[in-house]
Amino acid sequence: MSAPKDYTATRIKKRSMPDLLVHKFLTEYGYDHGPVIARAIVDDILATVERCYTEQVPPKTVVWLAVRVEKRGRRKGIELTDLVPVQLQIYLESEVDLLTDPALRKKRQARRAFNRARFARWCFEAYEQGGVLTQLDLSLLSGLSTNYASKVLREYEERTGEIVPTRGTVHDLGPSVTHKGEIVRRWLRHQSPVQIARETKHSQASVDRYIADYQRVRLLAQKIPIEELPALTGLSAGVVEQYTDLIDQYEPDLVLHRPSGVERGMGTP
Repeated sequence: MSAPKDYTATRIKKRSMPDLLVHKFLTEYGYDHGPVIARAIVDDILATVERCYTEQVPPKTVVWLAVRVEKRGRRKGIELTDLVPVQLQIYLESEVDLLTDPALRKKRQARRAFNRARFARWCFEAYEQGGVLTQLDLSLLSGLSTNYASKVLREYEERTGEIVPTRGTVHDLGPSVTHKGEIVRRWLRHQSPVQIARETKHSQASVDRYIADYQRVRLLAQKIPIEELPALTGLSAGVVEQYTDLIDQYEPDLVLHRPSGVERGMGTP
């Protein structure tokens, strides 16, 4: 016969949501892989529900499903398993100050400055929580166009020198020519690939690929006309041009195979 404390513990356990769900898995859902795995599944389900429907969301905050930073592969499509909930604060007081700044209002730049600051912050907030946002996410959150979101993020990067961790930059989707050049430039300045990935908010695989592409261009450009490199490497003409400009800047004595009449350093500044 069970001791009174054991009986009490059993009664309490019956009121446990996790135990109730494990019981349902094993007796009602036809699950036959045992209680240990059933418990792990239940714990994961409840953790997901808590992240998406938590009662602790602060005021002026929205829970949004972003794409996981660690998403595997280079496919563009998104599966449900690629998503992670993140909390985004709709606005900060410092951003409201931009919206009401007399000088910016006079130049009709207040709303753009407000959106530029909060769009970039949303991307950094999501990244810190393990997710990345797309221009479509920013458009849905703000009610503004994806083209507008892309433009203001580019303005933010140009003004601050920071790379905003959108899905395009982190997962290497789209051209991102400027980011490729900046990553290789940092490597040529003897930063480690690990440090570059961390500081530029890019995946390690993307950073390693950019560096490998640069080394490939460097090798081939000494033997093959530069204008043929896009077809041979699968890189765009813009990326090849940027990489050869970096060769000119950091290895000026290296002789590249250029068409006659074309001088060094005539590409992208």
